[in-house]
Amino acid sequence: MGLALIASFWLAAAVPAAEKAAVKEAAKDAAKDAAKDAKSAAQKAVPKEQTGNVAGSPAATAAAKKAFEKVSAELYPKAKQEGNLIVYSVWDVEHLKVITDAFMKRYPGIKATYWQGRNPEIVTRALTEFQGGQASWDVVLSDNAPPVIRAAGAIMNYDTVQRDVLYLHDPTMPTVSLQIQALAFNTKKIKPADLPKSWEEVANPKYKGMIALDDPMRAGPLSSMLSGLKTQWKDDTRYNNFVKGLKALNVPVHKSTSAMFRLVISGEYSICMPALLHDVMEEMHKGTPVSYVKTIPPVLFPRQAGIYAKAPDPNAAKLFAEWLISDEGQKAIDSVGRESSRNDFKSKTSIEAAFGKGAKPLPVTDQQFLEDPKKWLDTYVKPIWEG
Repeated sequence: MGLALIASFWLAAAVPAAEKAAVKEAAKDAAKDAAKDAKSAAQKAVPKEQTGNVAGSPAATAAAKKAFEKVSAELYPKAKQEGNLIVYSVWDVEHLKVITDAFMKRYPGIKATYWQGRNPEIVTRALTEFQGGQASWDVVLSDNAPPVIRAAGAIMNYDTVQRDVLYLHDPTMPTVSLQIQALAFNTKKIKPADLPKSWEEVANPKYKGMIALDDPMRAGPLSSMLSGLKTQWKDDTRYNNFVKGLKALNVPVHKSTSAMFRLVISGEYSICMPALLHDVMEEMHKGTPVSYVKTIPPVLFPRQAGIYAKAPDPNAAKLFAEWLISDEGQKAIDSVGRESSRNDFKSKTSIEAAFGKGAKPLPVTDQQFLEDPKKWLDTYVKPIWEG
């Protein structure tokens, strides 16, 4: 896939006009100079499929701990000699500070710095620097950006030694956190007995005017949910009818999940399709009249630590990725309200705590969607939604 094509979706999503022009030129140069090599590298890097481990076990936990201690002891002296760690991330600055401070406390002698931006900005900067041969960063920590950057051949393959305790395992990029989607509702606006019993039932005409609906064409949570459902159902007619049903609700669509959730909190809408679990939990803790449907399977989208192919500090990058998955790293991630990627981690936002033992999550694993969401949406959503 050419770098210009990879960058195109993110440019359309959120980059100002002047910046778009400059980046388009950089993308064109990248396509001329590096597309062939990038395509070859991408073909080698793309895993056939992400795998999921829903249930944890004491044996897997013990094995992961032992494996982490071993790899930590091997990587730390080399990482300390490198002395630095440079992170590009979409995560909040406050969250990045907490996490990198904890990492530096655990591994003295490594100075961690970070640059925070939106996914489109991260993709643009990372690919421009990759094309220019710059050894300018070590890890990209995000949800949407790492697979897109990997598709250009700019990610170094790295398979975590703690893979057996992950809900979602990608053999090329460690999954360090999850975006967990839930069907949320305002408890003062709708009775539990009247709620949808499945994601599919949200498209029932009886909910017309009650749903705050995410824009399915923006590569946001609803888009990823559609990808997960299409993979799970393996039934084009069922999938197409579901998208048609959502469209027939004839409600405005929203481009911000948090803003959409606020409208449910205020009572303007009864149901949020979908909400992010950590947002719902935070509001429930405050006593806000919101909850979520615990019997509808949560949608899982991976947040990954992709290691740059030209990383100046590759050992520090690997150590950081492994530490993030370790129990200590997961506690740091949990402390800032982000969900754990481990199936054995105890937290109020863990899948077992939030949805009960035996819950069967809906993972987003379609590589075409992950690496080229625009193409996927143009193929499987746009003809229905805009037709």
